[in-house]
Amino acid sequence: MTYNEETAYYKMINRLLAVHGFTFVRAEEDLSVCWLEKKQNGITHVVKLNYRTFTWANHLKQDILKTANQIQNMSKGLFAKKTRIHNVYFGEQEPADEWSKLKKPMIIKSKRPIPMQLYYLDGDSYEKESEKLFRHLKLDDKVTLTSADEQELELEKGRLRSLLVQQQQANQAVFHRKKPLLVYGLIGICVVMFLLETLLGGSTDSTVLIELGAKYNPLILAENEWWRIVSSMFLHIGALHLLTNMLSLYYLGTLTEQIFGHRRFLLIYLLGGLIGGLASFAFSDNPSAGASGAIFGLFGALIYFGVVYPKLFWRTIGNGLIVILLINLVISFSASHVIDVFAHLGGLAGGFASALLVGLPGKRNTRARIGGTLLSIALIAGLIWYGLTGSVNDTLRHVLKVEDAVKQNDYSSVISDSTLALDEGDSVYEPMLLFNRGLAYYKTGDIEKSAQDYERLVKLTPEDHAAHYNLALVLQTEGKKEEALKHAKRAVELAPDESQYEQLQQKLSQ
Repeated sequence: MTYNEETAYYKMINRLLAVHGFTFVRAEEDLSVCWLEKKQNGITHVVKLNYRTFTWANHLKQDILKTANQIQNMSKGLFAKKTRIHNVYFGEQEPADEWSKLKKPMIIKSKRPIPMQLYYLDGDSYEKESEKLFRHLKLDDKVTLTSADEQELELEKGRLRSLLVQQQQANQAVFHRKKPLLVYGLIGICVVMFLLETLLGGSTDSTVLIELGAKYNPLILAENEWWRIVSSMFLHIGALHLLTNMLSLYYLGTLTEQIFGHRRFLLIYLLGGLIGGLASFAFSDNPSAGASGAIFGLFGALIYFGVVYPKLFWRTIGNGLIVILLINLVISFSASHVIDVFAHLGGLAGGFASALLVGLPGKRNTRARIGGTLLSIALIAGLIWYGLTGSVNDTLRHVLKVEDAVKQNDYSSVISDSTLALDEGDSVYEPMLLFNRGLAYYKTGDIEKSAQDYERLVKLTPEDHAAHYNLALVLQTEGKKEEALKHAKRAVELAPDESQYEQLQQKLSQ
């Protein structure tokens, strides 16, 4: 049978796609060059097929170097750790001059060296070279010479078009498995909670936020209100906070729900938000609220999608998603004084772990799901343990001990625990610790230290009427009547309705 290089070219592509499970990566507009790929036994085989006749070896060499340069410049998403390139040419005849040196395998320099093997199929070498290609691809197959029949050529072209349409439809189906529904429900819950915050006094009022369920470490530790880790996901601080998070939830959420389906999406969102909230609890003692931890969980889930479908990921959403994620991370770190960066990082890790746990529709990978389960459990348990024992909440644990000791009038414990907490450095609890330790010193007769604590406190919180009153009492005990009267008057100015302040002022004025 006569040999036709164009028919042989299309027939080989169809064979690799339809029979051996290769996937289409890219092609020239006229389909004269096609790139296919398949991962097998841990090795990714990338096959570049060309139909073109080279009259001279130098022209062939230039095209080989062009291919090597293309591979170096291709998206990083194309190559796995172990990749083999098979550069296959279909020509009418081989180059007229000596070209045997070009047949030797070459190593393409990249982040990791990539070997590339050349195959040149013409009428004389077709069977030998095709057998070598199948052998290197670890495929048990054999193709015969192809006729020059025009009908067969059109038939093979039609088959290729059909296969490419099928693959395109399969790729589109990945992004449209389910219509997004739950994302609208989640947005609705956040909006309703924001309206409730507004009705109760405002979304920027910390008292309102804590009352409705913001993450607040003191109540989590003292009252075991762990439910706040989840409830805080549906609260927001200010209209801008709500708007930016809901826009992010809409765009990322609809995409994630379409890819993963309803139940998987909901689990990813909640588990990502939970792990993000626990990371905030473990590494920050500031009150916090917002859906951003769960939204970063969606980033994590889409990155997992990129691991499972790397080519589809990089050809569609990959570059844009990574850029947006990096921008968000830069903003998070640069504004960490107002943004809960720990919730963002925890959510990102939690989203990836939960996506690994639930898997993608149509991808049954028991080992991956077990790994995702173990990783999720490890993240949750590790963050809870560190939150309960780590340095971030050390001061808070001492504060809780102080409050308990005050209730029991155990002044020696108040002094020791307050001192431990104050020695750890500046803290939002410093005024309360100074107040209680000053009172404990006063009750145990150490008037000088009590005065020092209250003098330090009134400098720290000059509008605290109780601090001025207690300092006046201490100074009175020390016999410093004039200084005591000054602070007693200040206490009356700040809280004129407190009768005991007025009584002390009158007593000191006599």
